[in-house]
Amino acid sequence: MITNQETQKPTRGAQLSEQVARQLTHAIHTGEMRPGERLPTEAALGERYGISRSVVREAISMLRNAGLVTSRRGSGSFVAEVPTVALRLAIPDPSLQSIIRLLELRRALEVEAARLAAQRRTPSQLRRLRNAMADIDEAVEIGADGVDQDMAFHRAIAEASNNTHFTAVIDFYNRFLHHAITVTRTNESLRETFMAQVIEEHQAIVDAIDQGDEDAAAQAAARHLEHAEWRLRQAPTDLLERLEDTETDTPV
Repeated sequence: MITNQETQKPTRGAQLSEQVARQLTHAIHTGEMRPGERLPTEAALGERYGISRSVVREAISMLRNAGLVTSRRGSGSFVAEVPTVALRLAIPDPSLQSIIRLLELRRALEVEAARLAAQRRTPSQLRRLRNAMADIDEAVEIGADGVDQDMAFHRAIAEASNNTHFTAVIDFYNRFLHHAITVTRTNESLRETFMAQVIEEHQAIVDAIDQGDEDAAAQAAARHLEHAEWRLRQAPTDLLERLEDTETDTPV
């Protein structure tokens, strides 16, 4: 059980849901919350941490993906009877250099995922991949940033690899990617040539997967991520400040 004395309210800066998930994870790992114990309700957790219920739901979803909690319809969420060992990674700082390091990590995983997707994808997975690419275009057309759609596109490639370990790892680090992809897409939106390059690179990945060309798929994925880094290095020096000025405060 978590006591009020042990509760620390999230602070601005790091993602609120990540901070709450980290505190709940600590409570589970230290035995403060025992296997089979029911988590407080969303409303109770929201009041305890001073956050919205949507942030609570996101935090609990992170714990569920990590195998630390299970949900029972109509009963709530419970600490897993045999919690899994969770990979822990410090929240990256918002600097451009940190984003570039995440791109290096993505290259190590997503290039091979694309290679395997070309070999193993099913017709339905290929359709989902094409739909994910179309969703990015639709988001941009209505004036949205397309960040969530971009993340869904790259996850669809991992799914098409038909190796659950790829999707598990990508789901884990996706928690740290939203800010990074927001920055890269904001930078790319400043130049029409950059946006055209991104569309062309996505298309090359999908085409190679469609054709079952493993080497071409891997090369297209590598080229996309390498070019993303190159484009980021061309970013205006005040890019992060511009982005911060356009962001709205998270409701609590």
